[in-house]
Amino acid sequence: MRRILTAALAALFTVLLLPGQPASATPIQGYLKWSILLCKLADRPAEQQPPSFFEDLYLPKGAGQGGVHDFFDLQSRGRATMTMSVVKGWFTMPYTYAQVNAANRPRKVDQCLETAKAQGYTPPADHRIAVMLNDPDLESGGDGRGRVVIDSEFFHASGLAVHEMLHSYGYDDSFAKAEDDTANERKLRYADPWDIMTAQTHYAAQTARFGRGLVGFNGPNMDRAGWIPYPRVLTAGQDGRTSMTVRLAPLEQPHLPGTLLVRIPFDPQDLRRYYTVEFRKRIEVSSGIPEGVVALIHEVDKGDKNWRGYQGATMVLMNHDATGRPTSPATEVNANGVTIKIDSVASDHAMVTITTDITTKCIAGHTFRNAVSGDKVCVPMATYYETQSDNQDAPNRVASNGRCILNTVHRLVTPNDTVCVPSVTARQIVLDNQAAPDRTNPAKHFYGPNTCKPGYVWRVADDSDYVCVTQAVHDEAQYANYSALARWTNGPWGPQSCVYGYVWREAFIGDKVCVTVDVRERTRLENETAGDRTVVW
Repeated sequence: MRRILTAALAALFTVLLLPGQPASATPIQGYLKWSILLCKLADRPAEQQPPSFFEDLYLPKGAGQGGVHDFFDLQSRGRATMTMSVVKGWFTMPYTYAQVNAANRPRKVDQCLETAKAQGYTPPADHRIAVMLNDPDLESGGDGRGRVVIDSEFFHASGLAVHEMLHSYGYDDSFAKAEDDTANERKLRYADPWDIMTAQTHYAAQTARFGRGLVGFNGPNMDRAGWIPYPRVLTAGQDGRTSMTVRLAPLEQPHLPGTLLVRIPFDPQDLRRYYTVEFRKRIEVSSGIPEGVVALIHEVDKGDKNWRGYQGATMVLMNHDATGRPTSPATEVNANGVTIKIDSVASDHAMVTITTDITTKCIAGHTFRNAVSGDKVCVPMATYYETQSDNQDAPNRVASNGRCILNTVHRLVTPNDTVCVPSVTARQIVLDNQAAPDRTNPAKHFYGPNTCKPGYVWRVADDSDYVCVTQAVHDEAQYANYSALARWTNGPWGPQSCVYGYVWREAFIGDKVCVTVDVRERTRLENETAGDRTVVW
């Protein structure tokens, strides 16, 4: 299947690729590299926890205790790991409490970073930075530059640590949608408690060592991270159906049968506006959700770039009480040409019925030609205006004998269409009719937050590989997969050792398909620069 923008949509997404805008950070995969720096104030030497505590909190050493590593490992199903991150310190800064407290977040990070360097540790250039400060009265959060600072009040809050680290990968806070869309604040920040991006109000189980623990990503964020295999994501209307009933498996249990996420695009002019449906279960990192199981509907609006500085919003849909306060997850939607109804929820699956009219709409930049009544051929806007002008000028193009004047012919959009138009227009009508199938049903061109820029497709080294590459590289990856058995031999690394001249590709953690050394190096570079070839969402 193609995972590339068609020429008809390329113009729309070119608008989204604004100069100076940072490349998308998706998907999140591989060895996540962080330097976690422990810094003490000059006048407050207490170390609330030893370095080993932070190694357990952040690194695989503490696996199974509800720490940061558990979130990335379990949610990504092993595709992202903190294995190559390090904890360094404690470092004693030459700054007092007053000096650090007066500094803004970027300066707080710099104070610790400068101290670490002066005392012998310089983080590698490809490491992200998280600073731990040994006082509870400072502050915790991102510094706006992809770095994190956490004071000792939140040392025992693994959920907050993950939340702030995810900000550095480009993930915004999550929201609930208010009952009244006309209100000034129609999105409610930190009000999707089933999502880790709701910070300290998320549904979290208490951990034995790390305090308030984790909850999983919501479906749209899981999708963006590239942690849902693409065959398990259904885009409503993409196959032309206008109605469907879907079985959902829990996001936390992808081994169970069923779809993991349904996307329902509804705005043909901006495919970054869509609904999603997911099913969640109280297990693993989501063991703190109060319901045993729950189906959730979200509205994603990444086209709204002007709300409080956020790059759009992802909003859980809720029922509300008489005061407008959210009470419980919505189970039905009837808006924007879409209906969604959660039919049933069981211990291992949910059933949802969806209808959509997206299949009848034109792709972005196009509208119905409307040359005659019932003409639903989609054409560019310029062609539409030309067609309406032709209709208005029709009486002036008929000679006294009832025939078309010189250099014009009957348009013949239908057999009875006798509007006279220039010959070039008549030829264009034939071309527009031929192009109609590609210009109808925007859902056919919708592939979600990891859509590739024009000229690129997903590599698909496996079903969760959303790295965008050229078609030739994609084809090469498929051939390498097909040839895997022939390139394996019993050797020093077991039965999947590579034959002479080949090495493991390592497109993702655990990828043991054998390729040449140059292909492995190129694959590594493709992973590191993946965001450069993904449409900014």
